[in-house]
Amino acid sequence: MKTLIVYYSRTKITANVAKILKKKFGSDIEEIKDVKNRSGRIGWIKSCLDAIRGVSSEIKPIEKDPSEYDTVIIGTPVWASTMASPILTYITENKEKFNDIAFFCTCGHGGYEETLAKMEKISAKKPLETLFLTKSDINAYDDKLGSYTNKIKSRLE
Repeated sequence: MKTLIVYYSRTKITANVAKILKKKFGSDIEEIKDVKNRSGRIGWIKSCLDAIRGVSSEIKPIEKDPSEYDTVIIGTPVWASTMASPILTYITENKEKFNDIAFFCTCGHGGYEETLAKMEKISAKKPLETLFLTKSDINAYDDKLGSYTNKIKSRLE
């Protein structure tokens, strides 16, 4: 099973989860990089506004072709109850290349149901599994990530 973890992370929280999943799957990893500077308070405000409006973002060219992987696991922070704009762009541009997919998102409190549903809608594929991690899950990351990983692996056997 050849797996690719793809993620965008403005504050490195989603990046940390992606790196844990990379180890659990022994997979390749690709960080989606936004051309727009989204750092600081102004970047946060602009990010929320883009998400609310459903605006795609210009992303830097990807290095890994998702069609070369059995499974692509896509991770995003939740911005205004939806996925980050760079992930919206990635899914939209690559949805025809996905074989099996799975999603995960990180969020402060809520909005994950809407985010995961929109990721499924945009990709036009039913994910093998979904996972959300809130601030209150920090101490349970290992348990939730282990369960998520095992469920994906068992569906691919």
